[in-house]
Amino acid sequence: MAEMDQPGLELVMRIEAEIAPALVVGDVGGGVREIIPIIGGRFTGPGIGGEVLPGGADWCLTRPDGVSEIWARYTLRTQDGVLISLINAGTVRADEHGDFRGRTVPQFEVADGPYAWLRDAAFIGTLLTDGAGTLAKASFYRVT
Repeated sequence: MAEMDQPGLELVMRIEAEIAPALVVGDVGGGVREIIPIIGGRFTGPGIGGEVLPGGADWCLTRPDGVSEIWARYTLRTQDGVLISLINAGTVRADEHGDFRGRTVPQFEVADGPYAWLRDAAFIGTLLTDGAGTLAKASFYRVT
């Protein structure tokens, strides 16, 4: 059997999402649930860019082992007016500075048109949220 090519990564976009203070639901069994509102921001990348619209949120569950499971859903609007729905799920952990770092698997929902390719590719992401809880930075890469 021939060996398959090793996959590579291609930068798709970097997002800076502004976040509001967390709404703490509390211990829901298995961890502490928080809802972190996404209130705006921007994104840039090769051939794509625009704004993060207010109204999304991250439903974060911090487990007893200190790992936080994130599940965020929010909307991007490209510079040419196309709306992209984004689901970003993964895990993060606090670092020595109190920031949260981790990996995610983003999924995109978008209508037919110039960004429809986002529906069909596989992606991996990195996530950094500042300890102050005001900014989340994500970088998304297409697996090639």
